[in-house]
Amino acid sequence: MITRRIPALLLALSPLWVSTSVFAEEQALTDPVAEIDTKLSNKQSEIDSLSSLFDNEAAQLQQQQNDLAKLKREEQDLTSKRNRAKSALDKQYTRLLEDPEVDLVTFQKDYQDSWAALKANQTALLEKAQAIVENENSLSQLKHKQARLNSEFAYLGEQKIETRIKRLEAELRESELMESRYKTHCSATMTLGECTNQGQYLTKQKAVKAFKAKLMDGLTESTLAKQNMKDVQLNVHVQESQIIRAGFEGNNSYFTHIQAQLQAKPEAAAACKLLNVSSRYCLTSNDTSSTDEKKNWVNVTVRSDQYNDQVIINGVNYGSTPIEVVLPKGRHQVTVLKDGYQTYNREVTVIDNDTVWVKMRENNA
Repeated sequence: MITRRIPALLLALSPLWVSTSVFAEEQALTDPVAEIDTKLSNKQSEIDSLSSLFDNEAAQLQQQQNDLAKLKREEQDLTSKRNRAKSALDKQYTRLLEDPEVDLVTFQKDYQDSWAALKANQTALLEKAQAIVENENSLSQLKHKQARLNSEFAYLGEQKIETRIKRLEAELRESELMESRYKTHCSATMTLGECTNQGQYLTKQKAVKAFKAKLMDGLTESTLAKQNMKDVQLNVHVQESQIIRAGFEGNNSYFTHIQAQLQAKPEAAAACKLLNVSSRYCLTSNDTSSTDEKKNWVNVTVRSDQYNDQVIINGVNYGSTPIEVVLPKGRHQVTVLKDGYQTYNREVTVIDNDTVWVKMRENNA
């Protein structure tokens, strides 16, 4: 005997299915991960451009330092030449006392020319030294900017992972209305009720398996998730079900055709496991302190009363002050170094955008 029922579950649950599909479509049109990818790409372009500029500045500084060394060598030669010209002129002056007809013009011109060349060299030395100072300041500013861009890039990377987790968690919460058909063979020792229950159970299990496969296929990062799905508990549940057709079909076979509403209720760390990222990104909403520590970042500026110093935060060199970096809220080790001054080394706690002012003390030792 075959029983047939009207698939009322389809009508009852269709609004939920439609709204879920619309949400998924809207999410696909405004994928926040793609937006962060664009920001990351733009930030990487900035970093690459700045790196190229830094390399050019560094090469220019090296050339200027080579030129300065050459000018210093020339200074020694020109000084020796001037001294020789002066010595020769002095001798001519001595001869002049005995011979008024001695010609001093040639020796005076040699001395004047050697002096002019030495002065020109000294002027070039001063200009070159000033250019090197300006170039070193420019490099220091570029280092600071590089550190800031790298910090921003790392922050965007954190944002991307968090956004990927949120997207996957939303996709795993999808609900689906599905139909499932299954024919089970009952043993001779089973009662009619046991055979019926087995048929309905196995049909639901088939629906669960099909839903799970469809769910994984529909994920934005489906390939990666499938590679990491071992030991991940998706916990697919049949929320409601409706028998469309069921009955015995001879040879101890029981056929079941159902319509069921299914939804996954994955474990807390499922998204992190599927994306193969640290479980800290899957903190529960109840753990507010940990969530805030993970998500909240602030701008920290470090300033000192000296130039050409070095700022090191948590072991990373950010160049000379002033520097501005993006850091997570909490404790950070700040070190400021400069030759001739005592090392500033403090652990600071930041909970909001803040500025660390450093007063350097001369090393009297």
